Amino acid sequence: KGGDNRLAHRILATVFYEASTRTSSSFQAAMQRLGGTIIHIDGKGNNSANAKGESLSDTIRCLECYVDLTVLRHPTTGSVANV
Repeated sequence: KGGDNRLAHRILATVFYEASTRTSSSFQAAMQRLGGTIIHIDGKGNNSANAKGESLSDTIRCLECYVDLTVLRHPTTGSVANV
C-alpha cells in the first residue's frame, strides 16, 4: 500500500526486448502507485518498429516524444549507452 500522486499526468514507457515478469511488474506497480500511467512495448515481439527494421535508438527517440520516462531492458550490453 501507500503511494501518492507525485507522478500524476506522467507517462512511463517500458520497452522490454527480454521478458521479465518481476521487473516489468515492479515498474508498473510503482508508476501506478505514484499516480502515473504506463505504455508497455514488447520490443522482441511483433511490432511495427521491428518489422520495418527501425533501430533501437530511433524507436527510443520516437517514444520520448510521447512519454516522460523510458525504462529499457535489452539483452545487448551497453545498449542504453548507445541510445
